Amino acid sequence: MKNRFILIMLCLLVVYVAYGESKYYEKYEKLVDAKDTAALAKLIPEWEKAEGSTGDVYAAWFNYYVLCHMVDGVSLTKIQPEGEALALQDSTGNIAAYLGGHTIVFETGMKLGLAKINEGIAKYPDRLDLAFGKVHLLLDQYRYDEALKELHRVLDRSVVNKNQWKWTNDGIPYKPGDGQVWFRSCLQDYFTQLYNQNLDSVALAFADDVIQHYPKSVYFLSNKAAIYSQTGKVKEALDIFVKVHELDPSDDIVTYNIAFLNEKIDKKKSIKYYRQLLKSKDEGIKADATRALEELSR
Repeated sequence: MKNRFILIMLCLLVVYVAYGESKYYEKYEKLVDAKDTAALAKLIPEWEKAEGSTGDVYAAWFNYYVLCHMVDGVSLTKIQPEGEALALQDSTGNIAAYLGGHTIVFETGMKLGLAKINEGIAKYPDRLDLAFGKVHLLLDQYRYDEALKELHRVLDRSVVNKNQWKWTNDGIPYKPGDGQVWFRSCLQDYFTQLYNQNLDSVALAFADDVIQHYPKSVYFLSNKAAIYSQTGKVKEALDIFVKVHELDPSDDIVTYNIAFLNEKIDKKKSIKYYRQLLKSKDEGIKADATRALEELSR
């Protein structure tokens, strides 16, 4: 269980669409929502003939192949699926696995879809919707190593293009000048997804990769410390949080986490950091710090 430890959660997507949106796109969206693969098989070639192999056409083919080869099924997994699921316990009473509904994409669909999206990514490396579409599919089908490999490629690209990304219809998915902030928030969403599914080793590998590209990332240094804390490596977690606090002393979440982790290690330090939070502008954090100080004074 993830306790009172605080994790940063982000990412809202508002796309600033480029002028000249394709007349085919709205039709395509309706057919995808209806899962009308027969109509899509007619529309996409017509779209491609009229406008060429645009980024949106690559995305359309990708979704088409996945839709044609997907089925709602049942899976047995250690990850709790969305919706209703049966928790299976081992002999000690601990949850060993979950039995629940899951959308399965057959291997034929995976191969066709990934081949098409890879071609699109190679041609339009700054169309982040293509890369994230691929990552979403890989994560959904439990192919974590491949998802991490694609995220690594995206991180490499972010250094080259200085976070000047495009999205559907070649729109810009952030306000001008906010590319890095928006990109970071999207990466944070992926980390939070992995963390909440208790995929600690995958989340840690992802956090390390982001830190390798952005060594002073307060978010991902904090993410790494969060995993260390949850896996019992409290000293290592504290060392990282102290480093983050030096980078950004104004970050109340980091200050809170240092105070929280010190509760059973160094009571005086814990009180010191909780007292700093009494000046926080975040009323929730201020209230938590007040309660913690009351408990520590007993």
